[in-house]
Amino acid sequence: MGSQFYLDPTVASVLGHDLSPNQKDIAYWMDVIAGVSITTTAKIKLGGTQIYGTGADYLLPTAARCIVGVRPKIVNTTPTANQAVIATLKVESADLKMGDFEVFANPIESGLGTTEVQFQDRAPWYPLMQPCYGGEKMQFYGTAQITNTAVVLMSCDVLLSNTWPEGFNGAWSKGYGPVQAKVAGINYGGGPTSTGTAASSVATDAGVTIAAPKKRLIGLFGVVVDTTPAASKPISGWFAVNASEMSVNPQRFTAEPITGFLGTTTVAGLAHISLSYPINLGFNTPSTPKAQFNLDQAITTAGSFEMGYMYVDNP
Repeated sequence: MGSQFYLDPTVASVLGHDLSPNQKDIAYWMDVIAGVSITTTAKIKLGGTQIYGTGADYLLPTAARCIVGVRPKIVNTTPTANQAVIATLKVESADLKMGDFEVFANPIESGLGTTEVQFQDRAPWYPLMQPCYGGEKMQFYGTAQITNTAVVLMSCDVLLSNTWPEGFNGAWSKGYGPVQAKVAGINYGGGPTSTGTAASSVATDAGVTIAAPKKRLIGLFGVVVDTTPAASKPISGWFAVNASEMSVNPQRFTAEPITGFLGTTTVAGLAHISLSYPINLGFNTPSTPKAQFNLDQAITTAGSFEMGYMYVDNP
């Protein structure tokens, strides 16, 4: 029996986790990767010496045997009219021979006015389930997908365990593996895609390449935000992901809407991460899935969207 991702039981089954009551015998604890400014669209290292400062690697505690999950958090220090925030967390480690892992922090919707107030959802936990031996170096990076005028800060919580992940005992059992993730954004040669303004007019991104071996696709994560909100112009619609290599193609799900408003508001709407998660689909690779966004209602100024993919190896 190994450590499991108990923070979100909805995803436990597709990771092969049974949430056994014996989990009470396994140690879990959290650590912090300190926040730094990610205002530009560069990939910027978070944290510092151990967990504080700027620029050093994170050294895993000697007791750690699994990085169970991560929780990215962002804050916009000075909201700027007509500027939304989309940002991603990217986790790397040559010591651990990690695969790709990049996920969204909660987006922050654009607003109007000079006394603007912004809101955001509670930060999500993402499963990672990366085995380790303690003492390895890791790097945590934040990337703003949209350039912001004022400082945007990103930090990260890390959940650790003293027990190897379920399905790992020096090597992975078939069907198990560390969670991997990619965003079709700046770190992979892309970036936000315009939604367009017309209703029922499909916008398509450039896609992102997911390499071999064969995968199990366990989640899709869509983000859409306004540029310049307008009265009585909510953002609602649906995402689609197309790749002939998926065992069921295409995949479609509705976007979490951004509610309309009246007048010249000083309060931004609430943007969300839209989820098709958990799912469990065979996925032949290499593949370059492409995401689409379709507006239900016309808007005045085009917004931006991006798509993220979560999967495990399933050779």
